[in-house]
Amino acid sequence: MFDRLLSRRLSGQLLLITIVFVMIAEVLIFIPSAAMFRQNWLMERAEAAGLLTLSIEGVPDYESSQRLSAEFMQGKDVSMVAQKRDGMSQVVLGMPPTGKKIYLVDLREERRLPLFRESFRDFFEGGDAYIRILSHPTVPGVEALEVLVPQSALKMAMIDYCKRVLLWSLAISVLTGLMVYTALSRMIVRPVQKLAAGLARFRKDPRKRKELERPVTRKDEIGQLEREFIDMKDGVRETFKQQERMATLGMAMAKINHDLRNVLSAAQLISDRLAGDPEERVKVMGERLVKAVERGVKLCDATLSFSQSAQEHPQPRPTRLAALIGEAAADSLHDSVGIVFENKIDTNLQAYIDPDHTYRIFHNLCRNAVQAMVDSPVKTLTVSAECADDKINVSITDSGPGLPERARENLFKAFTSSVRKGGTGLGLTIARELARAQGGNLLLERTDATGTVFIVSLPMQSN
Repeated sequence: MFDRLLSRRLSGQLLLITIVFVMIAEVLIFIPSAAMFRQNWLMERAEAAGLLTLSIEGVPDYESSQRLSAEFMQGKDVSMVAQKRDGMSQVVLGMPPTGKKIYLVDLREERRLPLFRESFRDFFEGGDAYIRILSHPTVPGVEALEVLVPQSALKMAMIDYCKRVLLWSLAISVLTGLMVYTALSRMIVRPVQKLAAGLARFRKDPRKRKELERPVTRKDEIGQLEREFIDMKDGVRETFKQQERMATLGMAMAKINHDLRNVLSAAQLISDRLAGDPEERVKVMGERLVKAVERGVKLCDATLSFSQSAQEHPQPRPTRLAALIGEAAADSLHDSVGIVFENKIDTNLQAYIDPDHTYRIFHNLCRNAVQAMVDSPVKTLTVSAECADDKINVSITDSGPGLPERARENLFKAFTSSVRKGGTGLGLTIARELARAQGGNLLLERTDATGTVFIVSLPMQSN
């Protein structure tokens, strides 16, 4: 169970990693501290031996000296104490061992760092050797004080020191791990767990809002993550709402399309009769009415296809742009007063396009321009074209007040780009899709207080 806790829970892994890292740091610190402990242990024996030698030299009582020396050698684990005079060693206490390996340590040499190699040797060897310590003398006329200690005593002292350091290191590691775990658990682990639980609830039912979102006050990465999560949920819910609206629109358009077809069928019969009237004026009006009815039927089908996310397949053919755009502009301007329309497109210029789709593009653009210039003192709608590579770029320029900031931000988004009360914002969205379906595009080139310019790029008629 403990293994599963450490392997699955981020908090358990954090606690374990903290303990391991602190233990590694303690081990790195222990190596020089153990070497320093060895050096201090040897210096302590040398200083004690020097004091004992000084006391023996000053006390004439032989029995007292013997008892003091025995207690010293037993308490300090010293095998022999000698004084070096004129290059010769004079034994003060104990006897030198025979047949044993002896390592020399000269404490008279000043060292900033202890000897790590000798520390490892004394710790890992069997302990059968002896260590010969040379230190400064305490008795006048003596060159050096020699102290002989068994390596086994030093090894046992180092092992005992290692155990104590290990226990303290483990306690410090656990305490540090718990403190770091508590701090990071409150700062990171718990917020992440809360986010994970919220994400699981949102995945089960993304449409339903469980509770009001509280404002996030944290300024760090966790706070940014929480804010991004809230924005993501709002965006997904808004997308679902848009899909529901589109589905409702599709159902409504299917019903409207069914009823409208019946109405348009009757209108088409009447328009056919008018188109066949012998009087020329009535005949022209009838032909125009036939085209309007046919476009009405196609518009219903196209709107239904858009609501159902169905792609319209254009049927391109060579078409004169000037006449097609003029017809779309005329239908847009038929009930407008005071608007001057300038068609600067060459009458012989042809594009390889679907006439019905292209008519809808320019009808939408001209109708938007007419609506924008309702309150303008100067009402001018200008259409021009220029050829670039294999495209024809058609400019539609009006003298309106320009588009507001909100409309520019959501220009080609359905249900959001309209600036008129009651508008759906589908016009520009459908126009761009129709242009792109034919290999072209619809872009906003400029909009300011002097007017708005849209560019429609269309495929050119190849020779």
